[in-house]
Amino acid sequence: MKSRLLPVFLSFLFLFSFAHAQIGAPVTTGNAESRLVAEDEAAVPGQIVTVALMQTLREGWHVYWQNPGDSGLPLTLNWTLPEGFEAVAPLYPLPHRLPLGPLVNYGHEGEPIFLIDIAVPESAVPGDVAELAVDASWLICADVCVPEDARLTLTLPIAAARGAGNGRYSVEIDRARRSQPRKADFEAVYYHTDRGPALRLTGAPEGKLEFYPYAPSLVEPSGATVERQDGEDIYLGMQAGFAYRARQPESLAGVLTVETANSRRGYEVFAPKIDQPAGALDLTPINTNAQPEMPGAEGPGLPLEADSGSPLLLPTLLLAFLGGIILNVMPCVFPIVFLKAAGFAAVAKEDRQVIRLHGILYTAGILVAFAGLAGLLIGLRAGGEQLGWGFHLQSPIAIAVFAIVLFLIGLNLFGLFEVGSSVQGVGNSLASKGGAVGAFFTGLLAVAVAAPCIGPLLGGAVGLALSQSALTGLLIFLAIGLGLAFPYLLLSLIPAAASILPRPGPWMVTLRQLFAFAMFATVIWLVWVLSMQAGPSGILKLGLAMLAASFGAWIFGRVQRGQSGLVGRIAAAAMLILAVIPLSRITTAEAGTSSLSSLGVVETAVWSEATLAEYRAAGTPVFVDFTAAWCITCQVNKQTVLNTSRVKQAFIENNVVYMVADWTNRDDEITAALEALGRAGVPVYLYYAPNAEAPIILPQLLSTKGVIGVIEGS
Repeated sequence: MKSRLLPVFLSFLFLFSFAHAQIGAPVTTGNAESRLVAEDEAAVPGQIVTVALMQTLREGWHVYWQNPGDSGLPLTLNWTLPEGFEAVAPLYPLPHRLPLGPLVNYGHEGEPIFLIDIAVPESAVPGDVAELAVDASWLICADVCVPEDARLTLTLPIAAARGAGNGRYSVEIDRARRSQPRKADFEAVYYHTDRGPALRLTGAPEGKLEFYPYAPSLVEPSGATVERQDGEDIYLGMQAGFAYRARQPESLAGVLTVETANSRRGYEVFAPKIDQPAGALDLTPINTNAQPEMPGAEGPGLPLEADSGSPLLLPTLLLAFLGGIILNVMPCVFPIVFLKAAGFAAVAKEDRQVIRLHGILYTAGILVAFAGLAGLLIGLRAGGEQLGWGFHLQSPIAIAVFAIVLFLIGLNLFGLFEVGSSVQGVGNSLASKGGAVGAFFTGLLAVAVAAPCIGPLLGGAVGLALSQSALTGLLIFLAIGLGLAFPYLLLSLIPAAASILPRPGPWMVTLRQLFAFAMFATVIWLVWVLSMQAGPSGILKLGLAMLAASFGAWIFGRVQRGQSGLVGRIAAAAMLILAVIPLSRITTAEAGTSSLSSLGVVETAVWSEATLAEYRAAGTPVFVDFTAAWCITCQVNKQTVLNTSRVKQAFIENNVVYMVADWTNRDDEITAALEALGRAGVPVYLYYAPNAEAPIILPQLLSTKGVIGVIEGS
């Protein structure tokens, strides 16, 4: 008996000696004071101990809920715990709606308390202490947003029995626990309407209802919520967000808050999807407080009926198809146009069947590439990724790989080595097969390098594609691809068209070598893009990869000419593998300062929602340039219009701030802003006149007269 009481006695002595150890030291950052506090005086082996992250925010400032709404970032915690201890995700306080201009965020003000359960291992020894530490980071905003972080620590005694509650903060922690959303004791289902999801709550408490989905972008935070009641049923009609438009979920999960004159309670709602009930109430907003639709913004204003084959779909497909045809004269596609022209010249001597096969396979290559990229993009966005069209060009490794591929194509056009010659000697049919494979891969490459021009030319169509169902979006992308391939497909299928192809001759060698310069010009552009993403170190690594790849190509050419044997083949393969090593080490972390962010003497600012709001609140006119280094149209607009003396003078005379949203590398905040505009790519140009409620959206192909006219209001 005596031996069993001894550990308990020692534990109490131990707790007494650490009377205040379960309260961590406060850490003050710019706009918040934060600390860790344990709910109990000690942790018990094999049990859960709750730790509260308590913050006191500067007046007028707020932090964000787990779904931040239109903008913002949730709390991030990286724990350093003793062996065997495990922390789960934090429990957030009930969120509040925080309007900011046309946006609505979900967050917390005042003194939010986040509760974190930590599992204590059975192996923990009473009498020991556990040193807990967490690297916490959060975004805190008022008119401006500031990322803050702190390392918070807590010394927690281990005891055989749970002690008394934390006296100093027990009231606050108990209130935080009791205010956590409880499991709903009423029935909740949701169904699809023309406007978005609608919740039907049977037996829910009455009061002011607000629904906060756990997943972002399922509903538009700034959209109007329409509430109707029919007997015990309460209906909440909401405006669809981007993720909902991309794919309607099987269930709608989130927190429903019910506010009365005396209280505000939260309920965890898990609403499975049902078919729209017969005689469902009209949930169309009568007097909406939603964000006014911006002129020229296509995506959010379109009705959802477009998913089900409404008259909007066919015109959109036609627009996408025509846009795809026009893509053939855009600068991004020029290298592929040259390559394809060389291919057509090479097969002009072939019979009609071979020419037709080349056209079909080139079309198939384009459609496969579009289906693959669009499917990947739609899938990642449905999974919550913030990506837009051209996302693969935001990877410096992808840019470097494209540069290597085009560099090798240029060397091939110069005759350093041949592709497919090894099989040409086997027989005419196999030679045709080798060229046909080349036609297919030319189609794949065309889509990859055309991406920077697809967004600018077809921004509305791409934005619509990404806001609709996966099937509709895929159809739109395939329509663009079919348009891109159409001229070549037409040439290959119409017998009379073959007569316009020139007769083969020595001129083809000269033409082929001239086309190599188009490839090298594109490589120069890609190297410049990479310099924006990865800096000088990235350029050095690309140069090393090019050196290894070109050396391997030279050895391979010698093998083809019979000047080297098996050793040469092995050496060529080894050099190509060696080229992969520096490519794999290119990272965006090495990026330097972008040259996109200035117009010389014009006052310039880096774009963010908070900074924009600050300028607008001060009545300052702002010109926003959503751009990227890999967007050729963006660079053409900048050099031919924005960087001209007339436009810069107009900026200066009208005190316009030039604000740059640089999308060269992945930026979720910029992606979200583009989505809100119904766009999925750059460029996008906005002009906010002083005290105007909404911006003017300029065309994607700018003119000096047009920009000056918008700024001067003429």
